[in-house]
Amino acid sequence: MSTFDRDEQNIHEALSQITVDAAGLAGQVKNRLNKKTFYATPRRQVRWSLAAAIIVTMSALLVITAAAAALGSFDWLIKKINPFFGEIVELVEVYCEDQEIRMEVIGAQKYANMAIVYLSLQDISGQKRLTKQTDFRDGFSVKMNPQTQKTDGQSTEEAFSFGWGQKLLYFDEVTNTVYYEFNITADSNSPLSDPLELSSFLIYFDEKKYEYEPISLSLSDLGEAETTPIQQKHIIGGTNVPDNLSELTAILTPGHYAPMPHGEDDQWISNIGILDGKLHVQIGNAFNKEFGSNDASLFLMTSDGKLIEYDYTLMFLSDEDHHLLNLEENGYVDAVYKYSEAVFTVNTEELSGYTLCFTGSVHSGVEGRWKVTTNLSDTSQQMRIWTNDVSVEGHLFEHLTLSPLGLQVIGTYEGEECMASKMSLAVETVDGIIPLRGGGGSYTQKQSFNLHWNTETPLDVTTVTAVIINGTRIPVE
Repeated sequence: MSTFDRDEQNIHEALSQITVDAAGLAGQVKNRLNKKTFYATPRRQVRWSLAAAIIVTMSALLVITAAAAALGSFDWLIKKINPFFGEIVELVEVYCEDQEIRMEVIGAQKYANMAIVYLSLQDISGQKRLTKQTDFRDGFSVKMNPQTQKTDGQSTEEAFSFGWGQKLLYFDEVTNTVYYEFNITADSNSPLSDPLELSSFLIYFDEKKYEYEPISLSLSDLGEAETTPIQQKHIIGGTNVPDNLSELTAILTPGHYAPMPHGEDDQWISNIGILDGKLHVQIGNAFNKEFGSNDASLFLMTSDGKLIEYDYTLMFLSDEDHHLLNLEENGYVDAVYKYSEAVFTVNTEELSGYTLCFTGSVHSGVEGRWKVTTNLSDTSQQMRIWTNDVSVEGHLFEHLTLSPLGLQVIGTYEGEECMASKMSLAVETVDGIIPLRGGGGSYTQKQSFNLHWNTETPLDVTTVTAVIINGTRIPVE
């Protein structure tokens, strides 16, 4: 994995084309430029030779040129996409590369626990693997600094969480680049790190969905299937699972009966047959894969297009020899394959009138290590923080933080359920009322909550006079 900002890359490429009689010095410069993370360092007085002075002068010119190009690139983003928060972010343009995927933070801004980030992904392999469906899902991470508390002299670290809203802004098919806007919020007890650090280890390229896709498999002349004994300790889950699992004594013997229509090797029809007067269909999957086929739902379709659902499904695991795992003796780490068996109550003498079909999807993607770190300016002066004890419908709003990105609230609630996230919030300004959206965050069984609401456009906190929660006005101090 390599990490450069755009200035470093341009300087590095230009220096590599300069011939001077100072190879040692040039090598040192290149080594510095090739550091994984770039930080601006304070100037120091150093004595230089004439050749070194030429390199420094050339570098200074290149920095100016590169900076101008970078600003032009960010201007292009603003003009092309016109993001609402473009006016408040700082130019960053720092990137990293892995698996021939470049992740670049173009611009960003952070307000304590909230951040707005403009980020792009580009496939630099020439394969054009990225699509409009390219996604991070749970492979995206933000570094935080969780606070610790001392209880009876012992330091304990509080649980922490973060959430983000991800918006696809633009997909450039020519360069195979996807541009996103990320709106990130962390709990107040775990502020975002300084410098801001974003990372990912999973990038999903595409998703192919299949809905009621016919499986090329004849149901005529199916007989009694070969079975394998099963006990409750083999079953890991399912759908509409019978209440009395002790009555289940056998399943279809795992095998490899037929391929699935999508053609992926990681999922197949494992077995099919009649068992106890019902149709059983078993699907096999490679277990614990990040990409590939997901769990499939099976249906029977009549000749007139009517769908018949299964009675129930059971799921179980096996080793590489397809032997079922006893979960009381074996852990999930021993699993190589996962099986799902669907059971249908139909007239088994008339199966030729049905078509077996499935609904599911197949994901493509790549695992890697992407991390970008960037310093941002102090924005604490652009925030307003105050403490209240205002009760709204059994919820006490105690600590409020207002920033150009929205509002974050810490409080407590009465009763068994926290309803604060469902409340309507708005800010009152000298120019009128601005509604807030969202309501994400977290709450605990200790009856406390940590929630946030976002704005559609940057908020000028100096104009805010009050916060309105379900009609209750809380003045801004």
